[in-house]
Amino acid sequence: MPAGASRDHPLANPFGPGSLNLELVDLDPIMVIVGGCELLRDRGEDYARRLKEMGKKIEYVEFEGKQHGFFTNDPYSEDSEEVVQVMKKFMIENSG
Repeated sequence: MPAGASRDHPLANPFGPGSLNLELVDLDPIMVIVGGCELLRDRGEDYARRLKEMGKKIEYVEFEGKQHGFFTNDPYSEDSEEVVQVMKKFMIENSG
């Protein structure tokens, strides 16, 4: 983000006062993955819900009991493999 930008900058808050009206934007399908215990869970859930309410194709996936970055912090874990499989399925279903 640019120096001096606030948390309402469009890169950090796509629904902030300076952001585009996403209802007018033709978005490709979006997958939102969050850990159930991460600090940003509510924000990710709200992002997905608001886009879905706009009629956008959204898949929201929450991994119960996990922290932010859980699948990159331990990339060879069973949870990380599950994330890869969920993402793979999403990409196959939404390709072409």
